[in-house]
Amino acid sequence: MDAAPSPKFCTIDHWLAISGMGRRATYDKLGTRELHAIKVGTRTLIDVEAGLAWLRSLPQAKIRAPRNRQETQAAA
Repeated sequence: MDAAPSPKFCTIDHWLAISGMGRRATYDKLGTRELHAIKVGTRTLIDVEAGLAWLRSLPQAKIRAPRNRQETQAAA
């Protein structure tokens, strides 16, 4: 069984689901042209490949590992 082909363009709602972005952030990025979209009639369709490439180009999150609870309790 072949996997269904991934769409080249998708609606805003589908983009929100696959990217994890919020609606406001999506429209902000569309307004600054960091995300690319086209209009087909009244529908806005986002270029999925370009959008995912843009997300991958963002800097990696810097998240510190949690402190060891035993060390912090012993210091107290």
